[in-house]
Amino acid sequence: MTAKRKIYVCVSWALVLAVMIFIFSMSSANGTESSQMSNSLLFKITELTGIEISSHFIRKAAHFGEFTLLSFLLTNTVFATFKNKKAGLFAFSFACLYAVTDELHQLFSDGRACSVKDMLIDSSGALLGAVLFSIIILIYIKHIERKKENGSFKTV
Repeated sequence: MTAKRKIYVCVSWALVLAVMIFIFSMSSANGTESSQMSNSLLFKITELTGIEISSHFIRKAAHFGEFTLLSFLLTNTVFATFKNKKAGLFAFSFACLYAVTDELHQLFSDGRACSVKDMLIDSSGALLGAVLFSIIILIYIKHIERKKENGSFKTV
């Protein structure tokens, strides 16, 4: 593994860990703090766009987005580390497991609850993240293969 690739892999793992810590910290917020964060975001969105969105939608979109990002980054990281074609499946499975632990963690935060609905939303986001990365990497690989076939690909 080249030094450049080692750095890429280390940064990739650090980003995955950062997103996991972020999700954990958001789940640690009590019900009042969580509502205040959602309402603050709602206010900013309404102020910027003039569009009013429900707090419920923002909260569910946040769940979906967090796990889309986690799964996307994890798919990238597993692929970069192990060059495994099943990176997306691993990332999706891991993110789903993390969604379950995230919801269980919320049982210990005042004013929060464990929700199967949120686990499904999280898992849907995880599926999107893994699929998006997999599509991007497939397009990239096809692009590289075409360049090699045309003789325009140069190795350094």
